[in-house]
Amino acid sequence: MWISRAITENGESAPAFTAEVTGAEGNKVSLGGAEGSGTGEAFYPYGIMSVPPKGVKAAAVQSGRSVCVLGCTDGADRDLEPGEIALYSKGGASIILKNDGRVLINGVSV
Repeated sequence: MWISRAITENGESAPAFTAEVTGAEGNKVSLGGAEGSGTGEAFYPYGIMSVPPKGVKAAAVQSGRSVCVLGCTDGADRDLEPGEIALYSKGGASIILKNDGRVLINGVSV
């Protein structure tokens, strides 16, 4: 995969940067910021897909003209404990897997 080659090319780390999402469509994300900019593919764990909204912060790795968006954050505090997982949408829908075995769907325990 080009990401691992870019990170280890010439024995040096690839330039990584954070920037604001300026646009997204499918798995293509455009970034702009003081540290770097570009358009590239977004990569997520298998089974999870996301199209980040404009304005969220993203971490990316650049190799030549290619940009790989590694992940995004909206900076919101989700009140998660270590080991818990949350899936959420811009519109407010959420699924939270709690450490005690509960699943919260939009705040309702299932």
